[in-house]
Amino acid sequence: MTMRRTDNGTGPVPPHAQRVPADQLLPDLALYERLIGQGVADAHARGGPVDHVTARRLAIWLAARPQEPPFTRGLALFINTGVIHRDLKTRLRIHARSDAYFDQPEAARLMQYCTARGTDLGPVAHNFGATCHQMDRADLMLADLRNQHRHDARQASPDAGDPLITILARHDPQSQITTLILDSVTADVAIYAIAAHAEEREAHLRQVQEAGQNLPEGSCGRTNRELIADRETRIAARLRAVEHEYHAAIERDTAPTPREPAGALRAPELLSNREIELE
Repeated sequence: MTMRRTDNGTGPVPPHAQRVPADQLLPDLALYERLIGQGVADAHARGGPVDHVTARRLAIWLAARPQEPPFTRGLALFINTGVIHRDLKTRLRIHARSDAYFDQPEAARLMQYCTARGTDLGPVAHNFGATCHQMDRADLMLADLRNQHRHDARQASPDAGDPLITILARHDPQSQITTLILDSVTADVAIYAIAAHAEEREAHLRQVQEAGQNLPEGSCGRTNRELIADRETRIAARLRAVEHEYHAAIERDTAPTPREPAGALRAPELLSNREIELE
């Protein structure tokens, strides 16, 4: 997600950011426990802090427990927008250093993320909360599909041939985010096709640019070719971005993962469709 410097976190928490909508929360805090564990493991593999999405999950975890009102307001603001308010950093710093604080490991992990943000404490992205919630749901869908695939693989005959085809697509019209989940074999084939199409677009781009150079400056033909070149550049860039992210994900999965740190998460109760709301 692209960081935007529009708020340094020093002003008062706006009233609209003091409540997390129920439709941007998972129904059970135990689901966040699963996702946080995955995010923490990824952070250990990278040797750095957790990402924005995992940080939001940690904030939801902490906000579901009884906290001081300034801490709760800061957590809610971060969950909705990604803004790190000074009250949030202050409370996290205190709790992260206190062995008596029940959720000290989670507070320390979130404090590490806030420190890594440096001075860029403003909103992370447009519709930060809704976008992260879509990623939460997608990650859970992926985990469930992995479990189902393992179950089917154990029951499949050794002579069954190719592995099962797993394809799941979901489109959210509000955020305009489409989630596509594929089994590894299908994903390899899809990425191969995407890379091949990107090469075709890039080759066409070079042809159009070469043809346009021989046309008079400002002519209709040259202008049309410049528009075509711009379109081909944007399409090829999107295709290459998909290819790059796929290979990056594969590399992260194959990297050695350290053992999970001590201090298992404890799942307090979270009512279905509950809103995190301030007193």
